[in-house]
Amino acid sequence: MRAWLVLSLAALLPAEVAQAPLPAPAPNAYAVLARAREAFHAHARPPYVVYTLDRREWLDDVPRGDLSYTLRVWCRTTESAALSRLWYAARHRAVGDLHFIRPAFNQPIDPGPPTADIFEPPPPRPAPTPPSPEKLKTIGSVQSLIDLDYRASLVGDAKGSYHLKLQPVRDPERNRLRELWVDNATFEIERALAMDRLFSIQTGTSVPDKMDIAFELRDGLPLIRRITMIANVIPTLSNSARRDESDYTYDDISFPQSLPDWYFDPKTYYQRFREAPSD
Repeated sequence: MRAWLVLSLAALLPAEVAQAPLPAPAPNAYAVLARAREAFHAHARPPYVVYTLDRREWLDDVPRGDLSYTLRVWCRTTESAALSRLWYAARHRAVGDLHFIRPAFNQPIDPGPPTADIFEPPPPRPAPTPPSPEKLKTIGSVQSLIDLDYRASLVGDAKGSYHLKLQPVRDPERNRLRELWVDNATFEIERALAMDRLFSIQTGTSVPDKMDIAFELRDGLPLIRRITMIANVIPTLSNSARRDESDYTYDDISFPQSLPDWYFDPKTYYQRFREAPSD
């Protein structure tokens, strides 16, 4: 009789109470970061990329035409070596002198290429000291599945994206990511905030530069499409500017199967000028 009564009372409970699902566990920030890095590196980087880089510069919101330009770039991504020429949109062609560059972040050169790895690998570790000749017994091992370059926290999960805040554990100059927006279904990077440096050619000094990077997924490959950089410049007697802003836009991106080797040997540019690419 008692068993029948219990079953009857359960049947009388509201369906939403009797069958209420357990709340989903909160995602782990380190797991999201590890999945995002894994997804980013799962795409094979093409050995060559050709793109148009448009740079626009402002000092205290005043446009600086002398620091703004558009380049056509032919890059070999294995060592980020590139041939560049000024690009004239009206003529839809690159003209003028040939310049050898190495697009890179955190260097006194324009950032890039659009296929650049924002998860810069750590430098090689020194060779470990060999153990003593006596035989050692292995008592256990530990495998780390999280990214130890950053402390990670999840600050939002809305509109289909995880929002992570990152704090470098070791080297802030190398581990420059500060925030990530990650698609919560595919774990592809959609946006990143990072720290970079703005270099002064005149003085050889640099100041911190805040970088906002927007990505676009193209044929399954995450590409940098736009970067906004903002830095506070220390004023001098000849320069009262305090805020420097640069916008970089990457367009007309293609991935040729190969490019001539001489593109990446600046010593040959004079002899090869008539063969220089223009589109």
